[in-house]
Amino acid sequence: MTDQERQDIKAKLIELGIWGTHELGDPLTSKQDARVVQSRLQEWLAAAVLLSSTGYVGDSPARHIDVVRGEFSYRIADGDNYPEAICLAALALPEFLKQHPECAADQK
Repeated sequence: MTDQERQDIKAKLIELGIWGTHELGDPLTSKQDARVVQSRLQEWLAAAVLLSSTGYVGDSPARHIDVVRGEFSYRIADGDNYPEAICLAALALPEFLKQHPECAADQK
């Protein structure tokens, strides 16, 4: 991923309200910051729905992010590492929730 692509993704995270303009760190390069993003995304999901991160096949740190609801699992993002994958999942989640409103947190 290029620096420009990283900047574009971070700008979209800010636009979606997932990452603050004044927050220090970088969720695309820091596992700790990526965990903050995952925690924020989890709040968008219903109680029985989880974000799952899988990866580390052989020597590859590549990650896959799935939305898991009961016996159903939906792949929403793939990345070269966990921070990249969770940030790409953050960009994909709004559209996923439009297509699968049953997975969204109750918006009372």
